[in-house]
This record gives sequence, structure tokens and C-alpha cells, in this order.
Amino acid sequence: MIKKIKIKLRYFDFYLFIPYIILCLVGTVMVYSASSINLSYAGMTTNFYLERQLIYVFLGLICFSLTMLLKLANFTSKKFIIGGFWIIAGLLAYAKFMTKAVNGANGWINFKLFSLQPAELCKLYLVLFVAQILARREYFSLDNKIGGYRNWKPWLLVAILLIMILIEPDLGGFAINLTIVSLMILANTAALKSVKQAFSWLAVWAGTIIILLVVLRKWNPVAGTKYTYMYSRLTAFYNPFKVASDSGQQLINSYYAISNGGLFGLGLGNSIQKRGYLPEPYTDFILAVTSEELGAIGVACILALICWLTLRMFLIGIRAKNTYSALICYGIGTFFAVETFFNLGAVTGLLPITGVTFPFVSYGGSSMLVLSLALGIVMNISIHQRQVKFNKK
Repeated sequence: MIKKIKIKLRYFDFYLFIPYIILCLVGTVMVYSASSINLSYAGMTTNFYLERQLIYVFLGLICFSLTMLLKLANFTSKKFIIGGFWIIAGLLAYAKFMTKAVNGANGWINFKLFSLQPAELCKLYLVLFVAQILARREYFSLDNKIGGYRNWKPWLLVAILLIMILIEPDLGGFAINLTIVSLMILANTAALKSVKQAFSWLAVWAGTIIILLVVLRKWNPVAGTKYTYMYSRLTAFYNPFKVASDSGQQLINSYYAISNGGLFGLGLGNSIQKRGYLPEPYTDFILAVTSEELGAIGVACILALICWLTLRMFLIGIRAKNTYSALICYGIGTFFAVETFFNLGAVTGLLPITGVTFPFVSYGGSSMLVLSLALGIVMNISIHQRQVKFNKK
């Protein structure tokens, strides 16, 4: 084991690790800054969320190290795929039927130290599962084994997980998981007949989403149901000032925070909107507080680090010698990019609020652990590539 660790460290990819650590450190500082004042108002210790976030970062490093050291073959075994499906399906079912709704959705399981969101875990599982499906499709298609190429049963398992997330209801989790699966399919050129077909498939997918949003804007088919909360977020997205005292409050105060920050910000700890105006400023709207305190330049630096990580993952995927490793890198890179896009879009009003956290910066155990596991897998692939390249010289 010690020899294996030494080999891993010898070919360690610091281009992945350093941005990861910087984002975790920035996130820890901003979580403390965004949460301490409200905790003080409530008569609680101001270090409460800081201490928890430090624990999540520590556990995240353990998860990162674990997946970095494991053999990739472990993720392709039948036991992992089938066992993983039943575990995640069971967690989703438990969250749906055995827990109380939080912000209109039964998507959380409280483990005291942290609350687990099964939809977060599902993102990483689907990346690994879909990568295996598509890699096998390519293998079967090359060998002209049509039966294996057209096997629909694995896709049924994918659909079941997506539907279970949707009925929680967790629209943000469903949208991200669906987008990850869709873009992985597009990235796998062996599964498509031509580039024209790829763009046609993407246009149908995007058109369906746009039509759905238009229909929901004109009619409210969920009025009086448990999905009303989800619809109110769409209303706030279209015109937050019309519902300023209700569902539009969070977005409006996010606008104020971004406006107050300007280019250089008010200074660390000097945010006004976090003082009871912006709800839950340390979770999915932490970028608004960051913008107010560190300015547009501070936010741009954070986005640059995420962009670097994502592009690095895609580059590792391009360099991969087998389809499975390449698709894992594309899938995890898409995972990071889509989460960033959804969070940034919600904070700036470009997308409806979905409750998606910002990678490594927002407060949260589920997100930190799953993202760290995912990054560890990419590091694993990168180390193997660097080792093979060095041995060839």
C-alpha cells in the first residue's frame, strides 16, 4: 500500500489538486463570513457553520484520496453497478417517503453531522454508469454485435433514477442529472451517426425545455398541489419584483448584493445583504455575498478556478486511451460545469432558482463529499496517464 501511495504521489496532478484546495479554502472563509452575523443575531456561536465546513473539507480530502487510490476496474464491476443502483434508489425512496419536506422537496436525509442529498450522489453514479453503458455500446458496435449495441435495459435503470429525483420533487437535481446524461451521450461519437444527428438531438432536448417553460408561464397546472413551491420559483424568475415580498425576495436581494459589490467589493465581512436580507446566504447564494464583499474581480477569480478544473478534466479525457476513462472525464467535467452554470444563473437571474450549490464554495456536506469523490476519480485517471507517458520515455 505504501509503495502504491508513493507511485501515486510521484505522478500526482497538481493542476487538478491546487485549484481544488484553493476553492475549498475560499469556500470556508466565505461560509464563515456569510453565516457568522446571523448566528450572532440568533445568540448562537459564530463558528458553528465554519467548524462544520472544515469537517466537510477534511472528509472531502479523505474521499478524494480514496477514489484516487482505488483501481478504476472497481467502478466497472457488476456488483458496483447493481449494488450502487439499489443503494441510491433506496436512499431516494427513503428521502421521498420517510423524511419531512425541506423547501418543498423531500430530498434530504439527516445524519446529524450532515444531511445527505441522494440526488447529489446520483450525479456521480450516473457518470460512472452511463460511461460504462456507452463504452460497451462502442465495443459491441465495433464487433457488430447488434444485440449488445441496442440493449435498452441499462437505460431503464437510468430513467428510473431520474424519475425518482423528479417526483421528490427536485427540479434542479433532475435537470442537472438529465443534462449530464445527455451531454455524455453527445460526447460519445460512437453512439451517434453524424454531427448533424447530434445537433438535431440537442435541439429537440432544448426545444422541449423551452416549450415546458412557456407552458408553465401561461398556465399553472400545479396550483393547489405540493408542486406550487416549485412553480413560485418560476414566477420569481420571470418577474421577481412582482413577488418581492415572497418568492422574489432572494433574487432581488442577490441583485442588491451584486450591485453593492461593484468591481472591487465592500471588503471581506462587510456585506450588507447577509444581515438578514438575503435568505441562506452561505448555501446556494454564497456567490452573491462573495460578489458584495470581494467584487466582480473576486467572483471572476473563483470562476476562473472552476473553469480551469473543468477544462483540465476535458483535456485528461481527450488524452485517455480508452472510451470509458474519456467518458468519465467528460461526465465529471460536465457535472462541475453544469452545477456552476445553474448556480451562477440562479444568483444572476438568468435561470430559475433550483437550490444548486456552487462547487466547493457553498456550505454543504453532500456536495463537498460527492465532488471530492468525483475529482479523485479524475485524478486517478490523470496519474495513470502520466505514469504510462513517463514509462514510455
